[in-house]
Amino acid sequence: MLSLASQVSGLLQLAALLWRHGPSNATDAYFYLFNLGNLPTQILIVGVLYPMLLSQDRVTRKGSERFGLWVPVSALAAVGVGAAWLAAQGRVSEDLVPILGLAALNAVVQARLWYLAVAAEADGVPHWVAAIALPANALATLVVAFPWPSSTATVTAMLAALAAANTAFLVIFVRRRVGRTVIEGLPAAPARAHVAHWWFLTKSFVGYGGLMVVQSLALVLPPSTLTLLTLPMKIVGSVSATFVNAVMPLIVHQNTESPIAARRFLRILGGIIGAVSLFGSAGGIVFFPDYGLHFVAVGLWLVASASASVSQRMMFRFLPPSASRITIVVVPLIVAAVALSIQSEGFGLLALLCAYALVDAASGFLVLLSLGDRLMAIVTGLISLGLVTIWVFSLMHPELA
Repeated sequence: MLSLASQVSGLLQLAALLWRHGPSNATDAYFYLFNLGNLPTQILIVGVLYPMLLSQDRVTRKGSERFGLWVPVSALAAVGVGAAWLAAQGRVSEDLVPILGLAALNAVVQARLWYLAVAAEADGVPHWVAAIALPANALATLVVAFPWPSSTATVTAMLAALAAANTAFLVIFVRRRVGRTVIEGLPAAPARAHVAHWWFLTKSFVGYGGLMVVQSLALVLPPSTLTLLTLPMKIVGSVSATFVNAVMPLIVHQNTESPIAARRFLRILGGIIGAVSLFGSAGGIVFFPDYGLHFVAVGLWLVASASASVSQRMMFRFLPPSASRITIVVVPLIVAAVALSIQSEGFGLLALLCAYALVDAASGFLVLLSLGDRLMAIVTGLISLGLVTIWVFSLMHPELA
């Protein structure tokens, strides 16, 4: 319920943000800087620290505490780089400066929240990570509902609310010692010399970093394109997080010995999301025929995202760290395809949707093959093929972009 409430409040916040003033340069800046500020957290905490807390090659306590210190610093630096790129594109005006500062503050606080929540999650306690965005999303939704005079003022007020709520939640984390039991129980020294963190770091950096390159490329498209891309991104992320963040820590954690329960969960989840996606896509085609392929792409993405999230956690626990290499090549290939496609007149939102969805679908396909789950590997393989077909078709028909 916490995860569901968190994701629903996030979607309500997004709807409230765009309802009165619509997409704008300010919303583009917000989404870009928010995602960029979250990038070090995704790469280093979710992509490296979390799997090292699950795997046999545990990170040391000192190493863990370095993550807690340097990831917030990296988040601050990432927002600074993003602000510089926006300025280079001529997208920073004087009234956008407060947005830059608030985005930096929020990124730092969020990084620390995720550090503690992920530590608790590795111990099989999911409710902190499930509710991690709930206070911020709820307060931001209330603030955005106020009739602010412009899109820029709305985004500024919303970011202030996000930063304030996250700071208050961090105080609660510290007082409740969230994650500290796990961190303090880590070994003082590694059991043996290993390179596990390099595999996880490479996979995470290439994956999340590549997607940020795609978002940066999207800034060369007309204003508001990035905002429109973020809408399905948020929906897909919310659906996946609602189920995966709430259930998977109970099924796969430091003491899990068998992947059977996780495989069963993936089949049930895939069936439910697949059925919803099928009806949703059909409805979209009927009521919004001009965007029919967009609905199909998002429907395929929903199934692919859930499959990738579950299979990745299974990989962290049940495969050696070197298994991460099987997905490292996926994102660079897709980024290269985006860079080539952007020269086409037909490149637009639909191609971007397919690119993002293909990252999840292709990664899930390769991991599920390695885990020996043939049924779900076939499903994600067919989804990958469908997304490539839609991508190519959109480039050949510019009116669909």
